[in-house]
Amino acid sequence: MTSKPQRKNNPEAVRARLLECAARLIVDHGLPALTLENVAREAAVSKGGLLHHYAGKNALIDGLFDEVVEWFDSQVEECIEPDETRPARFSRAYLRVIAAIDMTVPEEKRLAVLMLMLSSDPHYCARWNQWVEARLLRHEKTDLTPMARTLRLAADGLWLSDLGGGPDSSPSARREILAFLEELDAAGAVPASDPHEGEQ
Repeated sequence: MTSKPQRKNNPEAVRARLLECAARLIVDHGLPALTLENVAREAAVSKGGLLHHYAGKNALIDGLFDEVVEWFDSQVEECIEPDETRPARFSRAYLRVIAAIDMTVPEEKRLAVLMLMLSSDPHYCARWNQWVEARLLRHEKTDLTPMARTLRLAADGLWLSDLGGGPDSSPSARREILAFLEELDAAGAVPASDPHEGEQ
């Protein structure tokens, strides 16, 4: 008698499905909906199978956070201009990525997960700040100016508007805001000379 072929497990695919289901639960129903039981049911795995990949709810959220930040980081990297001396180089890319987010695209909608985490948990706020600080350290020669900080704070404001579904989060408003900020950046990214320079 011939035995049935064994179906090979694909741990990476299972982890990806678990994270996708966790993200969907948070985006659609908020953080309280994220329970191990709900994620396991949505992903069509047993709770024991979930725990094999993620030791608990915190480990699952950590995995989701890491995945979303990795995606965001890759988008910023793609947007950074090649000229390493360009003022506000990182901050401009940071703004462009956030301004271009399309919440109708599932992969990009997952950024809502990050926004929810950052707005409700000091632990993830601290981890996000660590990512930003690491980037600023890498781009300290171009991105520690008032203009660079202004661009990043404007981008954070767009995220906050998305979180609350505000009127300024529409695609047309985003394009208008981005165009204005880029014009402002072009005019003021390089600090003006000291008005007192040369005085005795």
